[in-house]
Amino acid sequence: MTFHLPDSIQNMCNLLYDNHFDAFIVGGCIRDAFLGLTPHDYDIATNARPEQIMQIFGKENCSEYGRAFGTVGVKHSGGFAEITTFRTETDYTDYRHPATVLFADSILDDLARRDFTCNGMAWDARTHTLVDPFGGEQDLQNKILRCVGVPSARFREDALRILRGMRFCARFGFQPDLLTDAAMRAAAFQLKYISAERIFSELRAMLMGDYITDILIRYPEILAIRIPEILPCIVFEQHTHWHDFTVWEHIARSVGNAPKNLFLRLTMLFHDMAKPSCFTWDYKGGHFKGHAVKSSEMANQILLRLKSDHYTRKLVCKLIFYHREIPRTLPAVRRILKDLDYPEFELFLQVLDADRLSKMKGDPENRAKIDRAEELFHTCKEQNLCCRVKDLAVNGNDLLALGIQGKQIGIVLNHLLELVISGTPNQKDKLLSLAEEFLL
Repeated sequence: MTFHLPDSIQNMCNLLYDNHFDAFIVGGCIRDAFLGLTPHDYDIATNARPEQIMQIFGKENCSEYGRAFGTVGVKHSGGFAEITTFRTETDYTDYRHPATVLFADSILDDLARRDFTCNGMAWDARTHTLVDPFGGEQDLQNKILRCVGVPSARFREDALRILRGMRFCARFGFQPDLLTDAAMRAAAFQLKYISAERIFSELRAMLMGDYITDILIRYPEILAIRIPEILPCIVFEQHTHWHDFTVWEHIARSVGNAPKNLFLRLTMLFHDMAKPSCFTWDYKGGHFKGHAVKSSEMANQILLRLKSDHYTRKLVCKLIFYHREIPRTLPAVRRILKDLDYPEFELFLQVLDADRLSKMKGDPENRAKIDRAEELFHTCKEQNLCCRVKDLAVNGNDLLALGIQGKQIGIVLNHLLELVISGTPNQKDKLLSLAEEFLL
């Protein structure tokens, strides 16, 4: 393995060497470089203590935000790196953070505390050689995810490592070895002790992986520790000629079939979550009437629990709400555009196609319907058709002048909008006349 360091990072290492300290490149940049990816962040491990690091590089160039854990952020020669003293950690009491951080003198001690072998390697910036005591290079070649040391101990120390491992698998196509897989499943209950913000952060990153479908199908019970709404979906057969998969497998496939956009992938993760609770049966087979509305409500509650930002939560819920039907007429498209702006409607079309692709038959007839909906959408854009109250030729002040007040203003404006969407010309005099007739 060869590893080229930016001059600024090599200069930092050289400065540590000049002051009689070790310097090793550690962390994800080693893994990414081996996989042919361009590293963006560089971490340096050294036997220098934090106060010595600050003395070498100058306090004015250092940030002490991580000093309690032996980390100093350093700007030098136009570059930036986190420089951390070799350390070991003991007494994890909350399934996440070490109660005690002890400085060490050896890079081997430092690597022994890492989570997975693919992260347990170091690059000696002086000799330009790889330090790999746990076989990380071989595991990367074989695309194996393996814990450093005893897997159960690694996950007992930090339960978030379970989701981090799933993220690596979703991103790189790794497969956990048998012991790591078993330990992930056995320790999954500990995820309930991790903050919602950290859970959601890992989930978002995981969903963007190329291999996310495989991971969702393989580990639904782990995700269900924090999203229990998943559990009824896992083995729920849909009993309809439109679907050949269980609800969960359809969901997993639809996530992977969606473009790598976070809004889309979150939407597909939750879009059919309410199907088991909406299921009915008759002589024609299974039905899920109202599942889009209920799934939207469930997604809202899940994203609230996960501390999602407001815009993401609202957009995902709107996309789920409308996903059940492909709009077939210009008025139907315009009614959706009452709630979705143009870029959001384009996401909506992609939701429809990801849903379509995630059925065994692929449903080419629905692809034609989606194409037609897209044509109607472009008609709305090109002709700048009125789709929202703000686009009407009248406004609240115009209605006030007619003597309409309070909540009636909103009721009348929405009535006028529906008339315009249905074909009434968007003309001020005409709309004012219709407003007066509506109140008679």
